[in-house]
Amino acid sequence: MNILVLCHAYPNYVPDLLLHGLRKLFGDAVVDFPRKEVLYQGLCGSPNVDPIPNLMSDDSGVDRTDLEAKLAAGFFSFVICDVRAFNEQIALLQKSICPLAIIDGEDKPAPIRPGPYAILRRETDGHDYSIPLPMALPVEVLDWLDRHADQPKTHSVGFLGARINWVPERNDVLDEVGRCFPDALFHAWELNDEQQRKGRDAYYASLQSCRAVLSLPGYGYDTFRYWEHAACNAAHFAMRMPFLIPHDFRDGLEVVRFTSVRELVWRIEEVVSDDQKWRALAARSRAWLRAHHTTEQRARQTIDRLKVAFGV
Repeated sequence: MNILVLCHAYPNYVPDLLLHGLRKLFGDAVVDFPRKEVLYQGLCGSPNVDPIPNLMSDDSGVDRTDLEAKLAAGFFSFVICDVRAFNEQIALLQKSICPLAIIDGEDKPAPIRPGPYAILRRETDGHDYSIPLPMALPVEVLDWLDRHADQPKTHSVGFLGARINWVPERNDVLDEVGRCFPDALFHAWELNDEQQRKGRDAYYASLQSCRAVLSLPGYGYDTFRYWEHAACNAAHFAMRMPFLIPHDFRDGLEVVRFTSVRELVWRIEEVVSDDQKWRALAARSRAWLRAHHTTEQRARQTIDRLKVAFGV
């Protein structure tokens, strides 16, 4: 299967993670154009965060030549374009007879006019006819987290994200949970701050020191932290999210969902006080993640949905 992925130069979680998974599945038959330089440098999501070693394999076998002719001849099974790259690639796309999908990986749904293409959207509740494409976790990150699986559990619950004024509910949750659990590890881990940088390795080691980890919305509900937390050797608590995730974690089995801070507090108390319970939740979460939410699995799910959408 030949696939062309039209990229924007700046790091962008959703399209970059899909490209990573597609390359795992189909190798050099997946052509990224222009070459996604930051991904080969190991940068994922932000140009300032520590790179992930060996994130992308060598691309010396990827053929980026004669794209116009290949598009006009229908050479590619699918063309997948980051919405940020659409305008700069419009001349190339106008020559194409290949099935087209546009990735909307933005924090809030991007305004995309209806057209002869599929829309792959980071956050959708299913009413806009788009195909759900949430983030996923590269196996390289999962393996990195696993290196700290034996970290002593010195904290009841952890959240290593910043307090943000534009989401006051997040701050309220952190205040109340911190009051109820004095040993909680709540810290704004500024991975992209040169003055406070501690590094990704120390970040993962600190997450693994918690019996439970807490996922809260940021700019959007679907955050990279959500998938990192599912890979931790800890019970995963996450706010209920109003959008679709294929093969989502199931409440009480792989994740503990909550709506209110009061509900969250009593569910943390119930779980972290029972060593067998939080360890069983953690093990099921990691197993479900490996089965359904690595970047390779997300790429497989996406291609299967595109085949249905285009009847191929």
